[in-house]
Amino acid sequence: MEALKFATTVLENGIIKIPELKDYADQKVEVFVVIKPKKHIKSSYKKLDGFFVKWAGVFTITKTDDVKYNYLMEKYK
Repeated sequence: MEALKFATTVLENGIIKIPELKDYADQKVEVFVVIKPKKHIKSSYKKLDGFFVKWAGVFTITKTDDVKYNYLMEKYK
């Protein structure tokens, strides 16, 4: 059994155009139609809002102890 796969779009009047299949003239065929679900475009604003709500406490500005900071910077040079 030979199988062919191609992608096409159903026209507004319900017609499906398929590529020419001259080599398979006068042969019985089975046709399967698989409907692909439409992709829902999610707004990037919702993603960003969720990110900021989830990570709100991580990005706070804190004052660093200068002595400790200088010590660590010298230690790991």
